[in-house]
Amino acid sequence: MKLARSVFAALAAILLPAAALAEDNLCPPFEVTGSGPDLVLVPGLGSSPAVWDGVKDGLARDYRLHLVHVAGFAGRAAEGDPTTIIERTKAEIIRHLDCQQVQSAAYAGHSMGGFLGLTLAADHPDRIARVVVVDSLPFFPLIFDPAATVERATPQAEATLATLLAQDDATFAAGQRMGVQSLVRNPAHHAQVVNWSLSSDRPSFAGAINALMTTDLRPRLGDITAPVTVIAAVNAFAPRSRVDPLYATAYTGLKGAKIVLIDDSFHFIMLDQPVAFEAALRAGLAD
Repeated sequence: MKLARSVFAALAAILLPAAALAEDNLCPPFEVTGSGPDLVLVPGLGSSPAVWDGVKDGLARDYRLHLVHVAGFAGRAAEGDPTTIIERTKAEIIRHLDCQQVQSAAYAGHSMGGFLGLTLAADHPDRIARVVVVDSLPFFPLIFDPAATVERATPQAEATLATLLAQDDATFAAGQRMGVQSLVRNPAHHAQVVNWSLSSDRPSFAGAINALMTTDLRPRLGDITAPVTVIAAVNAFAPRSRVDPLYATAYTGLKGAKIVLIDDSFHFIMLDQPVAFEAALRAGLAD
């Protein structure tokens, strides 16, 4: 009996570290840096965590940052069904918080990352303490059609999905180089943003666009109890006279939502207006 117990103890000493290592490998590969209250930072469609580099060092002096790298975007390998990328990323963020033993965290997300923040706050009110949404709406087609519904947007979403998947690499790259001119005002960052898209998994990229175009979060805004600040870009092509009512109407169902407009910026506000962006972000985290 003593010999059996000794053998079992020896086996346990060998196997338990291996089991623990296997469990650790389930933790998402997100960078964690800084010290202070926990803050999750999530990039947008096809983007890298490096989109936060302009504010990362400053924020790390006051927050413990969790930099999410979405599977399939900007060089990270794709995982699972690309049509479920929104749900999978939400689950991965919660798994990361569990792995890091974080009960509750503040959250800031750009574009698709902002959309994810709203869904997480609605689904997990005990885990998301506050949300800063950067240039994102609870239903993306509202940008083009103020009367948009999922039914009206679905044909366009399906056509966009099919087009993106059918394009050869050269055509896709040309489209990204053209599109970045309306996304980033500062040309110094054009190549960087394009390269993130080109190093993304195409089905994941297309699947995310399809999900964003066919998911309307407006009916769920009332489920969000965390304070929410929305930072939006305004410029000559998207003036305050259009952006202000668009965002105010879209977020009507979110009680207490604060909308902050930043002038002379395109979609990547953190790249176009880094000083104003960091000030607005910090204010949203502190409110």
